[in-house]
Amino acid sequence: MMRLSKPILRDALGLGLIISVALASLGILLDMLGALAYFSNEASIATLLFHESFSFLIFLIPPYFLAKAIMNIDLPSTRVSDSQRHSSQHEQPGAEV
Repeated sequence: MMRLSKPILRDALGLGLIISVALASLGILLDMLGALAYFSNEASIATLLFHESFSFLIFLIPPYFLAKAIMNIDLPSTRVSDSQRHSSQHEQPGAEV
């Protein structure tokens, strides 16, 4: 079985995190609109908004675990260290006049 490379896995988990946060925010927004409709004496609209927001409550849980999983992935470092950067600058020939 082929394993996904670590950067691709991290990108996929990050995309899942963004989608989960967006859908959880939508659920919270529907709850707030439902509360506003309820206090405006629109009980039928409030009931509909509360009912629709229940399906988005499941998206409140995954962001925590996805963020934890993203932080545990060790990616290989491609940054040049300071010592290598300084040594490469000193090795380059200067302009001779």
